[in-house]
Amino acid sequence: MKIYFSKLLLVIAAVPGLVNGEAKTPGIVPLRPWTRTAPDGAVQTVTPVIVEGITISARPPVVTPTAPIPWISLKNNGAPVTIKPKVKKEGITEKASPTYGTWFAENTGVAGAAATAVDGVSKTGGKTQDKNQQQLLSKYFPGEFERLNPVIRCTPEKYLEHGELAPFCSPFSNTELMSGHAYFITWYSKYFNDTKVRINLLDYDTLAITSPDGDIGTEHQNLKEFAFYTTDWIDNELGYYYLEIDSEWLKKRFERAVYIQIESPNEAIEDLNVNHVPLVKFIRLSRAHKDNTRYQNQTLEVVLAVPSIVGLFIVFLVAFHFCTKKARQIKMPRASRKFVGRSSRPRGIYEQLNDTEAGMSESKNYD
Repeated sequence: MKIYFSKLLLVIAAVPGLVNGEAKTPGIVPLRPWTRTAPDGAVQTVTPVIVEGITISARPPVVTPTAPIPWISLKNNGAPVTIKPKVKKEGITEKASPTYGTWFAENTGVAGAAATAVDGVSKTGGKTQDKNQQQLLSKYFPGEFERLNPVIRCTPEKYLEHGELAPFCSPFSNTELMSGHAYFITWYSKYFNDTKVRINLLDYDTLAITSPDGDIGTEHQNLKEFAFYTTDWIDNELGYYYLEIDSEWLKKRFERAVYIQIESPNEAIEDLNVNHVPLVKFIRLSRAHKDNTRYQNQTLEVVLAVPSIVGLFIVFLVAFHFCTKKARQIKMPRASRKFVGRSSRPRGIYEQLNDTEAGMSESKNYD
């Protein structure tokens, strides 16, 4: 009984952490790594991460689920949203995960479009490669990429501003990205001829001041000098990068206009420009906004936690009742048969006493 009671206390003690919002962590949280075998037989270490509450590169389940697997859509600013498909009685799946046709097949993209290119630009919107250049071999088994990376993939049909900002699909220009939160930058991976790329963040105000005649991104400018943040090299085949907005980037400002630019190793410095890249705003999450968001989260968590606390308390009372049932039984002494149903004094005595008292009261009244 003492062991179960102590475990119950531990569970109840952990509930206030959920109520205070400690279980919900914005941004990026790494998880325990696991290993996988690639199609070429190489063993790779995969580190899952939780990005704004969703898990990327999670270990696949041992048993293949029969129900539709949830997938991740993106808001205009690149914030993730979980979509849960539902199967109707007719067998039709609502909000099913997207399909990509042949956009990511081996003979599409920059590799397969070289023969149909016009003026060095392929029909898919990517830059062509030389005929002697090898095709980019996929490192995933069929369907494995989507299971490990449930985020919606970028394709040319989803290019921003009808292709003006190719190869980007998110975030949209003029959207706001809050500090302390993570957002997805997505691009069409087969747009580039390289296996790796990296992201540059450039300050709009700095470029506007230093640009002649206000022409931002002219060829004679070395844009790399104006990048206040550059990521490490990213696997281009992923087609996405989750960027956590650091409040230090804003310094003392409330907001900062930022260009998001992708760089590939084979791209010359003079080819880098910001004429066709998203221009977004990094916003400092004010204390009042934080408190309001935290209050809303706490209110929802309290609503969810209170029934759990009540349920645990009822279970505890029921368990306590049954475990102490024997200890609460009171043994009543057995009464003697001699006096059961009888008075301990003869009835006649009471009658004589009553008559005597009545006579004495009458004699006093005559006096």
